[in-house]
Amino acid sequence: MSSISKLVWLSLCLSALLSVSVWVGFGNKLWQRELPVDQTTPHKTAQRFEFTGTLPAHTQLELVGYYTSSVCTRKEIRFPSGDIANPYRATLNKSSVLRQSLDTTDNAKPFSLTLALQGGGDCDWQLEDLVLDFTLLSSHPIWQKVKSLKDDYLHTSPLLTSGEPATKASPHDGFYLSQELTIEPVLAGSEEDTNLVAALPLALNPVYYPVVIYSPRTDSPFEVKLKSNLQSTSRLWSSTVTQMVRFDKEAVLQVQFNPEILSDYQVNVWRQPEHISVHYPDGTEYRYPRGDVHLYAYGKPESMLNTLRASTKAEDKRLLAHIYWTGHALAKDEEKARKFYQEAAEGDDLVAIQWMQSQAAYAGEVEQSRYWLQRAARLGYVEAKLELIRQPFEVILRGKLNTAEAKSAEVKAWEQLNVLVNQGVPEAISMMALYQVLPWSPYHDATAALTHYRMSVQADPALAHSAASDYYYWLEDFAQSQEFWQIAAERDLYVAAEYADILLKPDTRDAHNARIWLEKVVSQGDKQGMQRDVLGRAYFQLASLLDAGEGGSVEPERALAFYQHSIELAKSFTNDYEAKAKARAQALEKL
Repeated sequence: MSSISKLVWLSLCLSALLSVSVWVGFGNKLWQRELPVDQTTPHKTAQRFEFTGTLPAHTQLELVGYYTSSVCTRKEIRFPSGDIANPYRATLNKSSVLRQSLDTTDNAKPFSLTLALQGGGDCDWQLEDLVLDFTLLSSHPIWQKVKSLKDDYLHTSPLLTSGEPATKASPHDGFYLSQELTIEPVLAGSEEDTNLVAALPLALNPVYYPVVIYSPRTDSPFEVKLKSNLQSTSRLWSSTVTQMVRFDKEAVLQVQFNPEILSDYQVNVWRQPEHISVHYPDGTEYRYPRGDVHLYAYGKPESMLNTLRASTKAEDKRLLAHIYWTGHALAKDEEKARKFYQEAAEGDDLVAIQWMQSQAAYAGEVEQSRYWLQRAARLGYVEAKLELIRQPFEVILRGKLNTAEAKSAEVKAWEQLNVLVNQGVPEAISMMALYQVLPWSPYHDATAALTHYRMSVQADPALAHSAASDYYYWLEDFAQSQEFWQIAAERDLYVAAEYADILLKPDTRDAHNARIWLEKVVSQGDKQGMQRDVLGRAYFQLASLLDAGEGGSVEPERALAFYQHSIELAKSFTNDYEAKAKARAQALEKL
């Protein structure tokens, strides 16, 4: 071998050895185990979840916190679509898990568990989500019951892989008597905030029951799964429930968790070659094509169809009507749905009455709509009473006056409104204020209107926008309306944008306060999914104030950024500011 060949051969060997060491090192990093959370006991003042409640006997609860860190990261090589010729390096946040568990024996047991939102340490761990993993222990009566069912069933339905009847199998085979409840904390004001289903403090009271799955002629002939009423409907194999919760700056985020076990409620599922049938305790049965199974939770109408059909209760008839109307569990049948809704409504079921009234109103059946409103009002439904009172006053809103019989109805309605006002109903107080604020109304009294608006807002701050709008747009009295604008703008970003717009008008100009409200809109609007036209205009208005230094200091850099945001949003709607924003942005860029 020549000296050159030897050198080449030696270089190749060294390269191979180095490549092996590099790949071994990379492999160790790629598959490294999750890091522990640095801080397992948060400081007393740290923001944290507090889970309290009572666990039933013979159960286990595990609280699992999943943390992530953007400070500590790891590298991965990715091969998009399996293309090994074009790999790329991805930087991923490292993750960490913290587990806490407790068991009960023969008696129920109160518990309290805490979990910090910030795990601390050098990695600055942040809680991403958490799981409450609830499990029935092998000493629980349900476990013992289904274990006996399994032993009996396997002696009559042997496994396909066995030529003889199965003997007692492992107690854990096919037993999934646990269910996870995932809680995802979402910061208030974030994009997801518009679709949340719960706010803290939160009370969770799941009712758990077993679903027994018989599968003759398969390798897994007997299985058991734990389900809960937190799942209104679920697929046969799904077992996880997710609950998003909103939190803000509270130090303690409280969650009550009080599970209940139904030992005498069992849902049976039979898997056949052509279909799957689901049997509920009241004898209700549904059949599904293979692979398309719905399980209706305990307490849901669909799980007790036979009971509803045999019942004469108004509420049960309404639940049955809902099943026919939606067509989820049974074939959709609007005629039957209307029949059962009407029977329930005639039986004074308020929900059914509201349904009948809304259907009549939608169809333009005025007399029928009024009939059901009167039925609801007699049952004490305040919204129905207010709607009946409102009807004779609609003429006044259009700038006209009632006469003859219509005037008599109006006088009677005013008397009824006074009764509700004296009872302290906020919506009634606000309605009275409206007809007192209208200059052409026979009940016009600006002083009384202001008093009543203040009373209504004090009782229910959500009515502040109505008070502000009525005073400003009807009476054109901005000074008197400001106290209501302040309250309403604090509660609603759209009102804040509307208020800022008013503060920028020549007659009511207050650039300093306009800047304050516009700052709130632009800082939170994008996160909350605000309409692009409203947000774009707010960006432009704030940019103009910062550009001119009106109402505060001159801030050209922020002005330029906000002009650019407004221009970007302006592409999707008609507006009157885009040209001005582009001109000012170009001027600021030159500076």
